[in-house]
Amino acid sequence: MSRLILPRSLDQKQIETLLHYDPQWLIRKEGDRYEKEIAAVAERIQRLSGRQLVLISGPSASGKTTTALKLQQRLRECGRETHTVSLDNFYQGYGKAPQLPDGSFDYEAVEALDLPLLERCMQELLASGVTQLPVFDFYTHAPRAERVELRISEDSVVIFEGIHALNPLLLQHVSQNNVFKIYINVMSSVRRNGEEVLSQRDLRLVRRLLRDARFRNSSPENTMDMWRQVVRGEDLYLFPYVDTADVTFDTTHAYEPAMLGALVLPLLDEVPAESRFFETAELLKNALSTFKGVSETLLPEKALLREFVG
Repeated sequence: MSRLILPRSLDQKQIETLLHYDPQWLIRKEGDRYEKEIAAVAERIQRLSGRQLVLISGPSASGKTTTALKLQQRLRECGRETHTVSLDNFYQGYGKAPQLPDGSFDYEAVEALDLPLLERCMQELLASGVTQLPVFDFYTHAPRAERVELRISEDSVVIFEGIHALNPLLLQHVSQNNVFKIYINVMSSVRRNGEEVLSQRDLRLVRRLLRDARFRNSSPENTMDMWRQVVRGEDLYLFPYVDTADVTFDTTHAYEPAMLGALVLPLLDEVPAESRFFETAELLKNALSTFKGVSETLLPEKALLREFVG
C-alpha cells in the first residue's frame, strides 16, 4: 500500500503572512500542489495495461467530483480513453435502504445502492467493454426507466466516484487485477500557537455549508442537521476501508479558511440563538472570524474550490 502525500499541519499565522504579502502566490502554489498530485496518480494509472476501473472515494465535501474530472482530463491528455461514472446513479430510491430503529431509512448505507446492478456493470465493462448504466433522478428520488450505454475500448479507464467506492461489497465478484483505488480527503487541520483552530471535519463543513447554500438552496441549519447523518455514515461506511486504497492524498488548500470563511460567516449569522445548532455555528464563527478575508475573485477558474464557490 502506498501513500502519495502526508497530511499537513497548517499554521494560521504563516497563512496570514503569506496572504498579506502575496495572496495570488499562495493560491497558485496550493493549486500547483494539488495538480501535481493528480498528475502523479494519472502517471501510475497510465502504466497499467488493459481496461481499468478506478474507484475514487472520500467523505462529503472532500472534492471527489472535481478530482475525478481532473483525473479524467489528465488521462485523456496522455492518450487514454477515460470515462467517469457517479455512484449516485446506482441509488435504489426512496424507501429502498436499510431501516433505522426510529423507522427512517439509512440512505448513507452502502445497501442503499443497487449493488448487484453495480457489480454487473463493472463486470460487463471489464469483460466485453459495454454496459447499460442507470440514471438516478434526484427530483423524483427514483431511477429513471431509461439506461445509458457505455462502450469502451480494450485500454480504457472508467472512473467510479462516490463515498462508497472503497467498500468491499462493491467488488465481491469483480477482478481486483483491474481495479485501482483512490482515497481523498481534507486531511490538514489549521493550528494557531500549537492549538487546533479548525479541524479537518470543520473545514469540510465550511465547504458543505457554502456549496449547499449556493447550489442546493439549503439553509445553514438544514445543512448542519443533515451533517450529523452524513458524518455517521462516513464513520460506519467509509473510514473503515481507507487503508485499502492504493493512493491517498490531501485536498486541503491552505488559503480556504480565509476565502471560504469570508463567504460562510454571513450564512452562520442566519442561525438563530434558539436553534440547536447555534453553538456549532458560534464555534465556527469564532474560528473563521480570526482570518482576514480573501476575495473569491482571486480563485482560478479551474481550482478545486470552485466545486463549492461556483
